[in-house]
Amino acid sequence: MPHVTLEELQRYSGTVGEHPENQAFFIEAAGRIIDDYLGYDGAEKALCPGTQEYRDIAAVPSIQYLFKVTCLRIATMLQTEGGSNIGVTSKSFGDSGSRTFVNYTNFDKYLLPIAAYRKIRI
Repeated sequence: MPHVTLEELQRYSGTVGEHPENQAFFIEAAGRIIDDYLGYDGAEKALCPGTQEYRDIAAVPSIQYLFKVTCLRIATMLQTEGGSNIGVTSKSFGDSGSRTFVNYTNFDKYLLPIAAYRKIRI
């Protein structure tokens, strides 16, 4: 079971109708990145912080939404790497000439909000 649907990704990223088969790959990849980070299938269950007890994710909407947003953010980042992009982009700001660079291949800051639900690895 994926973390998000194709329609949710299209609405979030604003890319409705653009290669839905590729978008499905991005959803799957983002879900795997999340699950690998958590150490379990986060689309169906969530580890309660401070315990080793799992709960059905559908029973805890706030956690479900947090996992969905994380998946949408990562899937959108993966999507931006397409079309010969290299995983880094920049944004120029007005007449000041300042630029900000964004690295799309490091998902750590997007995974940080779900860190409390990560399985403890010994």
